[in-house]
Amino acid sequence: METEANSQLYAISIMSKDRIGIISDVSQRISQLNGNIADIRQSVLCGYFSMILLVTFPSQVTQLMIETRLNEINHAREPKLSCSLRSISETIVLPTSTFPDNTYVLTVTGQDKVGFVATVTTFCAQNGINILDLSTTRRADEYVMILFIDLMQSQGVDSIRVRLKHFSESSGLRVVLQHYNIFRAVNEINLPTL
Repeated sequence: METEANSQLYAISIMSKDRIGIISDVSQRISQLNGNIADIRQSVLCGYFSMILLVTFPSQVTQLMIETRLNEINHAREPKLSCSLRSISETIVLPTSTFPDNTYVLTVTGQDKVGFVATVTTFCAQNGINILDLSTTRRADEYVMILFIDLMQSQGVDSIRVRLKHFSESSGLRVVLQHYNIFRAVNEINLPTL
């Protein structure tokens, strides 16, 4: 999405103890200022809600106006939200697809331990692997990481597969690498049409 000459793009970060209605509260305040939400990422970690939005506002809407409107939520609702805004001056073109064509999904599982995330992400950094998205979960003593990765700056998928095999053997972690299209086909839920 390219910002128009009479509009301004903002990155808005929201954090709070989780409760029902946060997204509704925030999106209502944004729409009251004629803000158009271009992109949004939201998650709840250990009971804390976090969200990042890219929003285009008309040029006459100032950062102070946005902050004031979002802070109105704190006068009426508990727990309080922590909000931060940043004006984005450069033109950003959002891709039509969430991930590039050469995206792979790397799944890493193993016993939960200190340094798990650091071990995996260091392997990625050392091998030219760009992490596009990362999520983790813990089940009993098992830790699971799912990474959406871009291999454009790496030495290629065949080389990465060999390195992953050595990494798995040396770290004791189980790894699975598959192209994003295969991952999506296997994991996509086809809902019945009404």
